[in-house]
Amino acid sequence: MKTLFKGAFISALLAFGSFANASIINFNDYTISGYATQARSGSSTVEDGGFTLSLAGNLWVDIFYDSVLTSNSILNFTFEATGLNAELYGIGFDNDENYSADQSENFGFIGGTQASELVTANLFSDYESGDGVVSFSVNIGDYVTGSFNRLVFILDNDAQQSGSLASFSNVEICDNILVCQTSSVTSVSEPSHLGFAGLALLMVGALRRKLR
Repeated sequence: MKTLFKGAFISALLAFGSFANASIINFNDYTISGYATQARSGSSTVEDGGFTLSLAGNLWVDIFYDSVLTSNSILNFTFEATGLNAELYGIGFDNDENYSADQSENFGFIGGTQASELVTANLFSDYESGDGVVSFSVNIGDYVTGSFNRLVFILDNDAQQSGSLASFSNVEICDNILVCQTSSVTSVSEPSHLGFAGLALLMVGALRRKLR
């Protein structure tokens, strides 16, 4: 497995990053709140100077975060899960707190034992607890477009309620690769849209590479 961007292109990309208008989310600037009826047990913690949100238990949380997703939008983030393998890990976009499993087209899941059961959602990976630290770069505009005022972070484990841990770091939404501030080019296993079998995700990177 390898990254796609090397040599001079990487150098040019990083140089351009100084002019980027995107920014990595600092969770210290936001209030972390329980999302809908899904904040059932556990806790959330902001770490690493505000750039990491850690969840424990069976917990969905959101922040008020305005975003306009176009067909060019990219979602970057780094993820790690430990403890019991949860039922769902993911990130979603919303404008209210009326979540329904059969209307989850604005949500993207990266793994969990029940991810494949959500037929209207987007599945970006088959991550399992213990897979380590993985950086995701997703052309989210291929799946979700529109204006949103909430960003949702998901650790779902209804069966166990506790024992699962997940962290989201370096979360960034940008319009194209040249305005993304994330400098490392990493990747994930090819995902699929569960509602449209066979649709390939266009990635900004190669196959998944675990960070060491």
